[in-house]
Amino acid sequence: MKLRTWIAFVLGSLLLASCGGGPVKRVSPPTASVQELVVRADGNWHLRVRLQNFSNVPMTFSGIDAELAIGDDAVGTIKLPFKLDIPGESADVFEADLLPLAGTRAPVGDFAYRLHGTISSSEPKGNFKFTRESQLSPAPGLPGTWR
Repeated sequence: MKLRTWIAFVLGSLLLASCGGGPVKRVSPPTASVQELVVRADGNWHLRVRLQNFSNVPMTFSGIDAELAIGDDAVGTIKLPFKLDIPGESADVFEADLLPLAGTRAPVGDFAYRLHGTISSSEPKGNFKFTRESQLSPAPGLPGTWR
């Protein structure tokens, strides 16, 4: 009787183990950060923005609506539609031009920045709020460029 019970238990356990659904698909909020800022001769700023997909599934991003602040001062907004396919747990870079708000001066030396707003995705569909605070430093040999 004990052998029969033990065999039934093992077979039942194997049957339950075979019902597993595979790896769990996790959709985590993405984030964006400024990888490079270039102040152009005409006063406009050109940004290279890194978009990080923390999900373990590929995502198709469809746009960003964010505000850039240096220190405590808002300097401008990035509102840009795009289509960017990023594999799970990966990142990609997009470029955006920013017209700084009136009275905004070009940064000097190292500076702290804050980028916050919403990143939209079309697959899976969603809008993700984000805030990223970091610091940029002058790029050696590249005047008007911070990384």
